[in-house]
Amino acid sequence: MPSAPLPMVARGHLLSRGTTRARRCVRTGFRGLLFACLCTAVTQTAAQGTDASGELPAISIIIDDLGYRRLDGLRALELPGPVAYAVLPHTPYASRLATIAFQLDKEVLLHVPMESKLQKALGPGALTKAMAQREIRVVLDAGIASVPHVSGINNHMGSALTQQTRAMGWLMDWMNARGELYFVDSITSARSVALSSASEAGLSAIGRDVFLDDTADAGMIAKQFQRLIALARERGTGLAIGHPYPETLGVLRKVLVKPSYYGVQLVSVRELIARRSKAKVVRPILADQNHSDTAHYAHSATVGDLK
Repeated sequence: MPSAPLPMVARGHLLSRGTTRARRCVRTGFRGLLFACLCTAVTQTAAQGTDASGELPAISIIIDDLGYRRLDGLRALELPGPVAYAVLPHTPYASRLATIAFQLDKEVLLHVPMESKLQKALGPGALTKAMAQREIRVVLDAGIASVPHVSGINNHMGSALTQQTRAMGWLMDWMNARGELYFVDSITSARSVALSSASEAGLSAIGRDVFLDDTADAGMIAKQFQRLIALARERGTGLAIGHPYPETLGVLRKVLVKPSYYGVQLVSVRELIARRSKAKVVRPILADQNHSDTAHYAHSATVGDLK
């Protein structure tokens, strides 16, 4: 950790640690009732969640699509605990947000745009099926140079490219040459071969289990968080991906104040990979089978939207 004073966002992070228990987040009205139900549903089985070693089931959360909007990125970085952040390459605030995340002892991922079956605009630093191996290496080298302190790689979109065994093999070869990087398959296609390619290449790798916010609705996001907990309790680990929507951040601020209240432990992605590998769980449970490159935060963000 750097010795220099942390930026303003770090103060918000530290203040959030001092907040009261998650049950006190319950307020009057619909949102209060929603979180009361969530808390009750989880704590009814909390005593049954520990494994033979006494460890709680582990969850990790990745917030995707950082880099275009400074203030939304800073708000996302204030989430408590070891939340990880996936930063899009060559975006206006990529370097600054990644540096702050690193100062806050958060993991940073390079969020690599990959070709979609829906032919969506990919943005800078993207990989496509038309690229040769040399081109892929050049694009990835430039991308990782634009985002400092990277611990891992995950795909942005990619429902077309992640089905290509050769392209995924080239990606994993590049990652092996870079050293201690892990791979996260966002699984935007049920036919993705990215996770199996990473495993065959000997990389540390994991696939996501739940998308928190295909619908940017607080009630649905809370339900998806509950699904994440249920999956973690079923097999010991669970990985969720979300986006810096106000609704997503609002839910996570409440539930991540004290994850043990829900019978789980929030850990880094690298730690989650180690635990899942130890348990010999190779393929994730596809909790969101219908997700396929649905519209997300960064897709409509333009330079004109920046504040």
